[in-house]
Amino acid sequence: MVQDCLTAAIRCGASDVHLQPRLRSWDVSFRINGVLQQVDSFPRSDESDPVARLMALAGLPSYRGGVPQEGPLQWPSDSGETREMRLGVFPTVHGNRAAIRIMDDRYSIRQLDQLGFDGRIQSQLQSVCDGRDGWLLVAGPAGSGKTTTLYACLSQIAAGEFRRSVLTIEDPIEAVIDSISQSQLEPTSGLTLAAAMRAAVRQDAEVLLVSEIRDVETAEAVLAASMTGHLCFSSIHAGSLGATLRRLVQMQLPTFAIQSGLRGILCQRLLRRRCSTCSGQSSTPPGSPCGVCHGTGYDGRIPIAQMVTFDGQSAGQAILEALANSLPATEIDRIASQSGIESLAAQAQRLVDQGQTDAAEVYRVLGGTP
Repeated sequence: MVQDCLTAAIRCGASDVHLQPRLRSWDVSFRINGVLQQVDSFPRSDESDPVARLMALAGLPSYRGGVPQEGPLQWPSDSGETREMRLGVFPTVHGNRAAIRIMDDRYSIRQLDQLGFDGRIQSQLQSVCDGRDGWLLVAGPAGSGKTTTLYACLSQIAAGEFRRSVLTIEDPIEAVIDSISQSQLEPTSGLTLAAAMRAAVRQDAEVLLVSEIRDVETAEAVLAASMTGHLCFSSIHAGSLGATLRRLVQMQLPTFAIQSGLRGILCQRLLRRRCSTCSGQSSTPPGSPCGVCHGTGYDGRIPIAQMVTFDGQSAGQAILEALANSLPATEIDRIASQSGIESLAAQAQRLVDQGQTDAAEVYRVLGGTP
């Protein structure tokens, strides 16, 4: 079952696999294009436990029952390449459940011009990558493509005309870029985000990536590095440009320091694209699942994004003034729209009008966002 499950997940292009124990069965779900879909269910047996098998493959001790565990997995793909995975085990009332993250192939890292952003945002990202200091924050919920964008920026820098020292602090490392230095957090040994950040600035690194801003200490360390000659990249869980700035203030970062160190904010989402083979229907012909979209009605995803840079442009200045005046996130977002930054909802509606996605998908991603 483990063999068939992981092989099928790779073939489907799934990003995650969930194995969930129920009272009398195991449920298998794949996350495809950002949406979790149940693909199989089979009876439980006292003689076999797929999660125990996965733990053995990942080298996790079976005697540590009742506690969450994580470990790496390697699995061969159809092409013969080994795919990196990360196993997470979590105890439930019916036994251990497993969540497996399938890492991107190291050779599939996208470049800036392959992300699908419009020319304006692509130019702004290129300008940030060409800079020598400052901090770019990529904002959005889980599964919105933040890491893909950050890797594209690092790949752009690594391939640049002038060689620069690039160091990352990640948890976990989701893809490997051979020309930069990447480090994996190990909180159990004391290598936390904040501790790694303090040490990284002493490694003569010019470009730093901190995978996610999770606490005040990390935010302070990254902001300080951005103001002392480092070009910094991070992701943050926030819903809009205004919410990102207010989140930084809530982390007790001084407004004047944010104005000095922050280079730009990119807020993005991913919308599933209607399948061109079955025209967005779940089967073609009726009763036969579409072989391209696997019966989901969608094939691939389209980014929608807002970006503001704080380099003296009028939009950035207006937004920083609103922050300095302690205006709420909704008011900052309104000022951004008035300054010519198109809202995510307006971009999504345009894609619906063009037939690239549909209203149900926009509601799934944005909800009632104005």
